[in-house]
Amino acid sequence: MTAPARMLHLVGEAEYRDEAEAKLAKPGDAALVVRGRTRSMVMACPDGCGETLVVNIDPRANKAWRMDTRGEGLTLYPSVWRDGGCRSHFIVWRGFLIWCDRFTLGNREPRYDPSIEEAVLSAMDVSKPLTAEAIAYAIDELVYDVNRAANRLVGYGLARSWKESQTWFFVRAD
Repeated sequence: MTAPARMLHLVGEAEYRDEAEAKLAKPGDAALVVRGRTRSMVMACPDGCGETLVVNIDPRANKAWRMDTRGEGLTLYPSVWRDGGCRSHFIVWRGFLIWCDRFTLGNREPRYDPSIEEAVLSAMDVSKPLTAEAIAYAIDELVYDVNRAANRLVGYGLARSWKESQTWFFVRAD
């Protein structure tokens, strides 16, 4: 087994899955399947197990991840969590592969931009709890960036957070 990948390497596009898969050489390599619109992302499993993952990007075809290419690299939301095979769980955030279970030692996050904090705080309500996802859609930002900013605002005492049923909520402090 090879070392786990720490960055996503977008190696190109193809019209069909087998063509995309042929472009993958090492863990963390990914290629987009595009036929008129982006359909899926084919990825060499970043943990080095040798399997190929297919991540659906097209919401017309059942459960789909959201792909965003703003900033330094590609972001997928939500996390990729394999319930079979190697059982890897990771986040793809601005090209960084952030491990959620194994391999967390060595995780790196994208550069932080504190200018987002004002927009995140403005989108929060004092009495209506919101998730980072709801805030992100309200201000058109990446969910992971909003989550990091919201947690920093909690640290500053400007917001409060709590977890209910596996979901974190945020409100502006009184």
